[in-house]
Amino acid sequence: MNSANESKMPLIIHDLQDSQMFALAQAAGRAGIEVSGSSWPMEPWVESSVYVQKSVEMRCLSEVIAGTYARQWKLSGLQGVWLPCVDDSAQFTAKYKVFFESIGMNFLVPSIESMEKAIDIEQVPDVEGLKVARMRTLFAQDLLEHLDDEKFPLIIKSKRNAFQRFDDATSLRQFILEDKEPAYRIQDYIEGSISKMASAIVLFDADSRPVRGFTGRRLNVAHTKFGAFGETLAARAEWIPELYEGACELLSALQWKGFAEVECKQAPDGDWYVMEINPRVSGWTCLAEADGAGLLTAYYQLCSQDIHLEEACLQHSKADYVRMVATCYHDPEWDAPAYKGIWKKCKRLRVLLMEYREKHPWRLLGAWDARDLKASLQIAWRTVYRVFKVSRIK
Repeated sequence: MNSANESKMPLIIHDLQDSQMFALAQAAGRAGIEVSGSSWPMEPWVESSVYVQKSVEMRCLSEVIAGTYARQWKLSGLQGVWLPCVDDSAQFTAKYKVFFESIGMNFLVPSIESMEKAIDIEQVPDVEGLKVARMRTLFAQDLLEHLDDEKFPLIIKSKRNAFQRFDDATSLRQFILEDKEPAYRIQDYIEGSISKMASAIVLFDADSRPVRGFTGRRLNVAHTKFGAFGETLAARAEWIPELYEGACELLSALQWKGFAEVECKQAPDGDWYVMEINPRVSGWTCLAEADGAGLLTAYYQLCSQDIHLEEACLQHSKADYVRMVATCYHDPEWDAPAYKGIWKKCKRLRVLLMEYREKHPWRLLGAWDARDLKASLQIAWRTVYRVFKVSRIK
């Protein structure tokens, strides 16, 4: 290799956010070697360094190597009924099913094949009561070449909580050329308000039989940079039979096991469309529990007692839900009915909360339980601090 080519080839360093790795990058830069690399999170010193020519966000090796993660579980000594609550955990559990069983975990999760089919909902057929909003992943160049063939409006779903709607080919073309991502996940946009969004949560046993279900409607979602595409802030229990029955038919065809959340939206013509299928419990399964759906009890019985349960939907359609904790993705829905009247009653807090719960047995305030007062107060403080901090920054 000649010296001309060597001078153009950067030195790649992983974990540039680490002070020792960054010191190596500086040493290489002082020696006249161009440096590129990855950082997680993307720290300001990595972006501003004169020695780093290019940097990308990439998780640390210890966070993505399956063996390391598995070893942490083995060393934890935890044993019992394992409930995967996020997509990554469900996928990891399915892939390393034998390992989890060997360390004393009992669980139900769909197979890797079922999850792959659910992610690629372009391949999922319409069922009675539910249609499927077309979604596919395309390379940027292929998308640019066939933009005129696309049906608008559509959504780019490339980044968490940063979904974007595009109404015409011109605006999407400009975005792709400026964004310069290699590929994009796009989906047909279904017109309608937030209240037209609903989910079916279904639990399947080891024989791929639906045994418990729940449906609920969104009332508000977090507003992200590009619109109301964020996480659910408020919801209510509502029995929507076509959602439950359609979800059961769809998931049965996938030979499903364990939990699934089927996210849907109702179009102006009344048809329901599947937007996503998540291989886990929903983030607001707590709403289903408050409404009497009995999902967690059924899951526990299936995993710990190996019993046969008959299909039943036990919800009362009376509960509503407000998310309590402000995360980096959203702030609390302070104006929702479930919050009103509580923050003015801080004196005798525990007694008043108990009384409120007795008067409103179907109202769920996220992670707030007067019997768990210390933890509840800590969550409240975290929320208030987060909101105050964000308001100060703004």
